[in-house]
Amino acid sequence: MYKILLDAGSSVVADVFDSLGRLPSVLVETIVPIRADEGFVGPAFTITGESRVSTETGDRSKLEAIDAMPAGVVPVWAGTDIRGVCCFGDLLAEAMRARGCAGVVVDGGVRDVEYLRQMDLPIRARYFTPAQAIGRWKVTAHQVPVQVRGALQEWVTVNPGDIVVADQDGVVIVPAADVASVTDQIAAWSSTEVESRSAIKEGMPLLAALDRFGHL
Repeated sequence: MYKILLDAGSSVVADVFDSLGRLPSVLVETIVPIRADEGFVGPAFTITGESRVSTETGDRSKLEAIDAMPAGVVPVWAGTDIRGVCCFGDLLAEAMRARGCAGVVVDGGVRDVEYLRQMDLPIRARYFTPAQAIGRWKVTAHQVPVQVRGALQEWVTVNPGDIVVADQDGVVIVPAADVASVTDQIAAWSSTEVESRSAIKEGMPLLAALDRFGHL
């Protein structure tokens, strides 16, 4: 079921929500791939945190969250007020890869970017930084509703199990309760999409295509 969302692409998914009269949950455009990579899709595994001055030598809550990740999920890191420091680097990314994560979305920073670019794990992040989070930012919870920065609204709520669709156009969130209806709509659109593209390639005027197909 998830693959149909990725095959359709984030733009079509966003268009479906528009057609239903609902604002698409598109993440902020500054969350970008750290390398040119294929898209990915999967249920969100949410992590949230906050800036916190501390003398701790490690973030045990962060490690606990990563250890709990099952295969196929997309970790969604909600940095909230994070600034200038990273959520994770090479070692923790390797742990996520070993657990079979489909991809990672970070509303915050990552480091060890050259290493991450060589990994078989697509990662999207809002910024890069050499500064570690230990003593500066701390995970406060995982697998709870989180707030990440949005493109069409200031904040997007992501719940555990919501579906993350990421490709070269961006990242869109499909609430778990809407997956069936969205995939049904995509299936209904697919033949029309193919037909309209063929007609336009053959020279059909765009206004005529709009009148015929109803959506461009």
